[in-house]
Amino acid sequence: MIDIKTKRLEIKKFVINNWMDLQEIFVDFGSSEYAIYDFQMPTSDSRVKERTDWYIKNNFFAVYELNNNKVIGYVCFNGENYKELDLGYCFNSLYQGKGYATEACIAIINYAFNTLQVERLTGSTANLNYPSCRVLNRLGFSKTGECINSFRKTTEGNPIEFAGSLFLLKKDEWMKKDYSHIK
Repeated sequence: MIDIKTKRLEIKKFVINNWMDLQEIFVDFGSSEYAIYDFQMPTSDSRVKERTDWYIKNNFFAVYELNNNKVIGYVCFNGENYKELDLGYCFNSLYQGKGYATEACIAIINYAFNTLQVERLTGSTANLNYPSCRVLNRLGFSKTGECINSFRKTTEGNPIEFAGSLFLLKKDEWMKKDYSHIK
């Protein structure tokens, strides 16, 4: 069972009672300018409870702010091959720009490399999602390529395409650096 504490955060498995905080994150994300660059998140009570249950059963971890015990975001690993996993994250906009995503990702990356013995982490984001690109760069990920993606459609049914970047972080590169100064 994962339970990681940092200076300001606690990262642990979701529990079903987290569904309301997760719903708040999903509604917030859906209203952001970056929503078109990802799959649509559910917002109804029943669908968010289903998603929370799915998160509980998979590699999705709730990120709590220590001083108020509120779920402010999540970090996750996707992939079947435990030598290489894909890192994902999403935070409520009220908590963005404060270094929480970077702090949570540093902790979960250390967990991936030191506990899970992952060799490589990948990440991807829309080129126009500058905050997410900055987080990945700050964490030491290297851009490895670009691709055209589409997760949503216009009201006419046409794909909304966008350019995205692919990133890679290798364990040996991570271990050479000290990220203690980053928050």
